[in-house]
Amino acid sequence: MSLFFSGAEISLITERLKNLQIRNVVFCSFENRFAKSGGLASVMTNILPFLKEVNAIPAVLLMTPFYPALMSESKLKTTRRHFPLLFANKKINVEILESSHRYSSPAKGIIKEYYLKSDFFFNTSEKLQDPYCYDESDTRKSNELLRTNALFYCKAVPHALNALGIKEDIVCHLHEWQTALISLTAKEAMTSGMLKSCGTVQTIHNSYDAQFSWKTLTRLLDKNRRKKIINLPGDGLSSYQIGLQLVDAPITTVSSNFAHELTSDIIQTKHYAPHLQNILKSNVPVGINNGMFVDYAPSFPGRENHTLNEVRTIKLKNRKTLLKILSTYKPKERFGILTYKGKTITKLPDHIPIIVMTGRLDPLQKGYFVLLRAVEKFAEDEVKVILAPLPARKSDLDYFYEVACKCNGNVTVFPFRMNRGYQELQTGSTFGIMPSVYEPFGAAVEYMANGTVNIGRATGGLVDQIDSECGFLYREDAVFHTLKNVRAFVESSDLVQARKMNPWVQSMADKLSAVIKKAVDIYQNHPDDYYRLIINGFKKARKFSWESSAKKYFKIYEMIRKA
Repeated sequence: MSLFFSGAEISLITERLKNLQIRNVVFCSFENRFAKSGGLASVMTNILPFLKEVNAIPAVLLMTPFYPALMSESKLKTTRRHFPLLFANKKINVEILESSHRYSSPAKGIIKEYYLKSDFFFNTSEKLQDPYCYDESDTRKSNELLRTNALFYCKAVPHALNALGIKEDIVCHLHEWQTALISLTAKEAMTSGMLKSCGTVQTIHNSYDAQFSWKTLTRLLDKNRRKKIINLPGDGLSSYQIGLQLVDAPITTVSSNFAHELTSDIIQTKHYAPHLQNILKSNVPVGINNGMFVDYAPSFPGRENHTLNEVRTIKLKNRKTLLKILSTYKPKERFGILTYKGKTITKLPDHIPIIVMTGRLDPLQKGYFVLLRAVEKFAEDEVKVILAPLPARKSDLDYFYEVACKCNGNVTVFPFRMNRGYQELQTGSTFGIMPSVYEPFGAAVEYMANGTVNIGRATGGLVDQIDSECGFLYREDAVFHTLKNVRAFVESSDLVQARKMNPWVQSMADKLSAVIKKAVDIYQNHPDDYYRLIINGFKKARKFSWESSAKKYFKIYEMIRKA
C-alpha cells in the first residue's frame, strides 16, 4: 500500500472499507458468454444468479470487454453511457454496452452484463476466436497487446462504474491476472472521490501472470503516483505481485487441492509462480470448488437410485447411439478411422472399452500428448479412443496425426467444436480421460453427471472430484517430477513429439497406460464394480453445487471489512 498510497490515503481507504456493505458485486473477467477460452466463461454464467439469490445481494453484475471480432454488437444494447479515459497520454472514448441475462434458478431474475467498447482496444484475432489472442502469427506481439489491453481494462473499470452511477458498497471480484490490477485502480478511485467504497477479491483460476515495467505501469495512475514510481529501481512487478498484495480479503482459487499445490507442487513453486511464493504463503489461498457446469444426463433419470442392471441397460443403449454417430458423422476435419477387425465400428462388441478425451488443446496443461503416448501401447481392437481437442494452432495436431496413423482403427480425432455427437461422447463412452499436467478444477464432474467413469492424473481439482469410489487416479513416479524435466517439458511445447524422451512424460504415460488396463479389467471382468462406479459418480457430482460456492464466496466478501 505504501508503494502507491500516502498514509492519509491508506487511512481513508481503510475507513471506507470498514463500513462497506455488500450491495454491488461486480465480476470482472476477460471472458464472457460470447468470448470463451477455458472454463472461466462458464463460471461467470453459472455462479452469478446463485451469488445474487442465495446471499440476497441487491445487485450482481458482470463487467467485461467487448470484442468486435468475437461478438456482434446487435446482441447488445447501448446504455447511452460513455466516458473519456486518458491512457498512454491519449484520450480514449469508452462506450458501455449491456445485455440482460434472464435466469430461473435458484429463482427467477436478471443479471446485467456490461461490455466496455473502445475502437482501439480488445481487437483480438477473428481467426482463432480466442479473447486472449491478438496475433496468431507472433506470440510475443500477441502477449504484449494482451498486457496493454489488460492495463486499459483495469483503468477503465472504476470509470465505468462511476458512469453507471455505481459508486459505493462495491465488491469487485477479480478473475485471473488480466483483472488483478483493479485492486490498485479501485483504491486510487476511492482516493480521488470517483468511488466512495470499493473492495476487491481475487480468484486465481490459473497461475499465468504478466510482468510490467514501472514505466508501463504509469499508464494506470494519476500524475502524482506516476512521479512516485517512474524512477523506482528494478524491472517492475507482475500483475499478481501488485494485485495480490492489494486485495482486501483472502485470495481464492477454484479447488482445495490446487490451493495447496500453488505452494507445494514444483511446477507451480519453481516454474509458473516462484515469484509469488512469499505472497501466497502470507495470504494463503482458499480453495472454493466450482459447481456443476452441466445438468445430469436425462438418459439416467434415477441417477444414484438406479439399480446396477438399470445402469447397465442405459449405458449400453447410450453406447450403441454413440457408435452409430461415430460411423456416420464424418466431417472433413475429422481424421483417424475407427474399425473392428478392419470393418465397421457399429459391430464393436460391448466388452471393448471406448475412451474419450475432450476440451481445449493446451500443450502446456491438458495432457493430450500423455494419452497419445499411452494409446500407442495398446493392440488393435484392445481399446477405441475418441479425441475432440480444440487446437489454437494446426501444428499442435501433428502428434495426433502420427498416432492416428500408427494406431489405425483404434483412434479418431475431431479437432473442432462438434455440432453432432458431443453429448453422446459424454454418455456413451466407457471412460473419460483427464491426464492433466496440472488442473485448477477440471471437468471430471461433467463426466460423472453423464454416467461415464473418470480416469485422471492426481493433480489439482481432479483430486477433489475423483476418488476410488467413483473413478481412477494415477500419478507418475515422484523421482521424475523434477525441475529439469518440467523445464524441458515446457520448452518443447512447440514440438510435442519431442516430449516422448522426457522421463517425466514417459512416467506419466506409463502410469496412465497401467491404470487404463486396470480400469479395463474391471469393466470386462467385474462389471458390477464398474457400474457401481457410475452410481457413485452421480452421488459425488451432487456435492459440487453453485449454491455452496456462492455461500463461500460471500464469506470471503464479508472479510473485506476485517482487512
